Amino acid sequence: MKYSIILLLLHYICIDGFCQNNRSAGFTIPDSIKATGYYAEVNIAANGKINRMIPGIRANGTTIGFGNNKKNKSVEFFFTGKKRKAVSTGTDVTVNRKGFSWKYEWKPGETYPLLIMSASDSASHTTIFSGYIFLPADKKWKLIATCSYEDTARLRFISLHNNTGNDPAINYSNRWLLRSNNTWKALDSQRTKPPVLRPFSNIDSIVQQQIEEKNLTARFKDSITFKEGIFYQVLKEGTGKQVLVTDTVIIHYKGWLFSNGSVFDETKEKPATFPLNRLIRGWQVGVPQCRVGGKIRLYIPSGSAYGIRTFATDIPPNSTLVFDVEVLEAKEKLIK
Repeated sequence: MKYSIILLLLHYICIDGFCQNNRSAGFTIPDSIKATGYYAEVNIAANGKINRMIPGIRANGTTIGFGNNKKNKSVEFFFTGKKRKAVSTGTDVTVNRKGFSWKYEWKPGETYPLLIMSASDSASHTTIFSGYIFLPADKKWKLIATCSYEDTARLRFISLHNNTGNDPAINYSNRWLLRSNNTWKALDSQRTKPPVLRPFSNIDSIVQQQIEEKNLTARFKDSITFKEGIFYQVLKEGTGKQVLVTDTVIIHYKGWLFSNGSVFDETKEKPATFPLNRLIRGWQVGVPQCRVGGKIRLYIPSGSAYGIRTFATDIPPNSTLVFDVEVLEAKEKLIK
């Protein structure tokens, strides 16, 4: 019992130590928190000394922050480790020798929320980390990039990143950890309300949708049908009732990435049962184009799937998904 109390006290001492020191070198997250995300707000005053880069935040060797050179300002994302590789980028993000860069004229005196999100999978022994910035003028999130590496280490070590020195003109505030159960743990002693993350409200999905629609149209031409942001092909005509979005469907399905054909999910011998209106929008639009007994192939751009979210290692942010769906049965919703 005494040992447990000591551990609990050490936990809060560590948290408070990180909170009180705005220039903290780093903080090891206790196992009890089970963190999947690290959020902080950065404000660079007009007299802040930013020569190249990067005031920002860092988690498990992954950094997102602000760059500044003679030509332009930017948001930078980079990571360390030989076994790490890039798996996804936001729109208009370029690759450089250190990582990824997005040209953005950030304003001195403006407060910018930064976010690093992670997801891991023990079966594939893989972890991914994504870097995001919230754009105050647009009131939307922006994905910079996602990296993957061969490990299942959770989000464990966080720090502030500032190679410009101990400059008081660079202020870090409102720091939080996102737990695996989607609750927040405050890291600052002067706590405000927890952040509200709306990943579907982002500047990437609209542009990405246009790119994906153009690519799919060019590849399949007249052999594919477009409807409300997705594409589909009827592989087998069904003879039963037309599926409704309010139905609960019993199906066999297989899903893979359009980019490389990597399968991320599928039914085996036993079919799956889903209330259709609780699934991603691409399914809600596509599956009702099929009758019971039929089979349909859905091409779902990221904006109608999971967008820029980081939630699974085998579905990187901004991924176009392909599904083969065979509808075995569709049960109508009972009206009470």
